Amino acid sequence: MASIFACYRLKHRGPDWSAIYQHGDCYLAHQRLAIIDPASGDQPLYNEDKSIVVTYEEYGDIFVDMLDGMFSFVLLDTRDNSFIVARDAIGITCLYIGWGLDRSIWISSELKGLNNDCEHFESFPPGHLYSSKKGGLRRWYNPPWFSEAVPSTPYDPLVLRRVFENVRFMNCSPTRLWLLSKLIPLS
Repeated sequence: MASIFACYRLKHRGPDWSAIYQHGDCYLAHQRLAIIDPASGDQPLYNEDKSIVVTYEEYGDIFVDMLDGMFSFVLLDTRDNSFIVARDAIGITCLYIGWGLDRSIWISSELKGLNNDCEHFESFPPGHLYSSKKGGLRRWYNPPWFSEAVPSTPYDPLVLRRVFENVRFMNCSPTRLWLLSKLIPLS
């Protein structure tokens, strides 16, 4: 019943269509704004060509590493009533996760969609995945250049400026001059 009220609280997100899908003790609710393909855009989404399902069945939750672009989703595996939640690498779309007093897990695109019974909620971190089988968040987006380490010594703004100036002067090339001529017509 609480999922119906949570869905109602998000009605402004898509007044054109709403649906609730229930399987076991898992509920998926969606509010739709019919902008693209109003006639056949029913959601929760079913993957008609099964490409997502086949990839998920073959690779498990690491299939998220193969996705590119903007996304946030909940994938329900009806075979064992498990689910995964994932958000794109830089968090373009909003996604929140909440934990209920009854140990339930709530996912929403807005905070107001989380039930009042959530004792804790937070923004779902970009580039992360939640698996109900494994019971926790894990970072799936791990670019080789990323580091959470914070430099222990403060940076010198003058040194940083000189580095940027040197890089800028290194770019004094025919390509740079051509780009500048396109931005600042010489006529």
